[in-house]
Amino acid sequence: MNARPKVRVRRTLGGVLALCLAGTAPIAGAADRELIRDPHFQGGFCLLEPKPGKRVVYGELVGLAPAKPVWDLAQWSSRFPLQPGNRAATAGGLAWSNNAKTIRVGPPGSPAADLALAVNAGAEYPRPRKSTSQPWVHLLVQQNLASAPALGELTACNFHVEARLTLSRLVDTNNYSPSLHAAQYLVYLTVANRNPKAPGYQECFWFGIPLYDNRERIVPAYEAQDFGDTKLFIFTPSSRTFAGKSTHDGEWVTFEKDLLPLLRQGLQHARAKGFIKGSSDPADYRPLGIFIGWEVPGVFDVDLQIRNLSLTAIVP
Repeated sequence: MNARPKVRVRRTLGGVLALCLAGTAPIAGAADRELIRDPHFQGGFCLLEPKPGKRVVYGELVGLAPAKPVWDLAQWSSRFPLQPGNRAATAGGLAWSNNAKTIRVGPPGSPAADLALAVNAGAEYPRPRKSTSQPWVHLLVQQNLASAPALGELTACNFHVEARLTLSRLVDTNNYSPSLHAAQYLVYLTVANRNPKAPGYQECFWFGIPLYDNRERIVPAYEAQDFGDTKLFIFTPSSRTFAGKSTHDGEWVTFEKDLLPLLRQGLQHARAKGFIKGSSDPADYRPLGIFIGWEVPGVFDVDLQIRNLSLTAIVP
């Protein structure tokens, strides 16, 4: 594990994390409830400024459906932020692109469904990164979840997504080091103590689902402190926990699992390692936000498509 770079979204999400903590409250709901709003990405995106640390919206990408966007598009540390005018119709939907990135959406059930994110890091990096302290390019979609029940209320929390890698190419092989230069596509949830009366109110950790890593066909489990701004505990099971195949083969791969036992395990590990010092009661914790997409600290050009995203809360 020491050879793996600690390039885990957190460095640039401090402002978004604060928004999640401030903006989520429990509500009563149906026994089975989809927690992800607009899971097919039809309503477009709020564009976030690429400077890390704060959620600053500077425009919108108007989607296929006549609705206000519920997804943010984060392009942390990119030198080439998208503009709303970078919109073009495609045979199967819409695309927004510049020389450094492309976002494509298509109607549910179509060959273009639902979302593809592409990064051209060959355009982003004048030269390869030389240390872990240097920022790296992200291309992520993210949102607050729709008032998820607490872990103590849930009987299951069913996750599903299908993913297909269509491009992963190392552009610059000079001084390539797996500990510095990589391309990773991940799904992250924030899990936080949302009981104001409980000890450790607002303590939280990151729960990861790895869909692709250029260095490993099967991405190994990872547990460590975020070395970026948040200093939170990161708990990421192996990709084998969620899928029996590898996205390295370029075919559609289904990732699915009842996350509830893993979320509780992540809480236990965070407490055992001293990152969460307050409540140990799962009833005080709930998933808050979801973050999906690329972290590209290496000079890679990459493209991955996802469809049929779902996170369903099951309560008695």
